[in-house]
Amino acid sequence: MNCQEQENSLYYTYSSMAKMYPLKLYLKHPSTFVPLLFAFFLNLVIWGWLLYNIRFQSESVFLHYTILFGVDLTGPSYMVYSLPGLGLCLILFNAAIGWMMYEKDEFVAVISNTVSCVLHLFLLIATSILVFLNV
Repeated sequence: MNCQEQENSLYYTYSSMAKMYPLKLYLKHPSTFVPLLFAFFLNLVIWGWLLYNIRFQSESVFLHYTILFGVDLTGPSYMVYSLPGLGLCLILFNAAIGWMMYEKDEFVAVISNTVSCVLHLFLLIATSILVFLNV
């Protein structure tokens, strides 16, 4: 293989990697759109619930609770909002992975978006514990 053939093969490899499934079509499929919409809705509920119940304050708030030790982590009130922030980052990460994998395997995209929904159900449970500890 000479140098010119090597450059051409690298070019075609790169150009085929650069093509991605259109985002508009990806979001048009109910199997990808519905789980993403549900995860974003749950994330919005978590943000709203925390903003309504735990105001920014100078006092420390409870951040973690275990059955054995009770409250074992306290901190500033803004640290409570790291929970929905992390959830939003995970939605975007899973949606990006699903979008990249959709053309090759639709099942992986659906699982990725469904994992975001399940994860947000657990984040909602953690949020309810945080709210009930601090109210």
